[in-house]
Amino acid sequence: MQVDATKDFKRSREKVLAKFRSPERIEEVLRRMSIEATRIAEPPQPAWDCAIHWRDAPRNFRAVMTETVPHETIVLNITSDLATIVITCEFYDLPDDGCQVNATADIAAKSMMMTMALQSMRLVKGKASDRLKRMITLIGQP
Repeated sequence: MQVDATKDFKRSREKVLAKFRSPERIEEVLRRMSIEATRIAEPPQPAWDCAIHWRDAPRNFRAVMTETVPHETIVLNITSDLATIVITCEFYDLPDDGCQVNATADIAAKSMMMTMALQSMRLVKGKASDRLKRMITLIGQP
């Protein structure tokens, strides 16, 4: 399943990228999303062991961030026993020193439970796009 979101910021690409490159900012946003995160690797390729409570059980996953195209593309790879998620964020300059972030989340289920959850998400795809937009907004805000 693929989910897309776009967010325009009224700040320069460099300022927005600085927030996305900050492991502390990522950890802050994960906490706001009720995700526990322990950093296991530092920049330039920070990584976290994470846990979230979902469907009456703790679910562990690993998140690894890579800037695949300097100053242009950041990818967050999330792997767990249930699914793999690749979130690609592309950064573009806007007029008046603004920045646009286009995010795409590619989600692939690894279990029957996750396959069923993804089928349900397809019915409310707008809600998934809203969550992705909320995440990139939280990361990129001042």
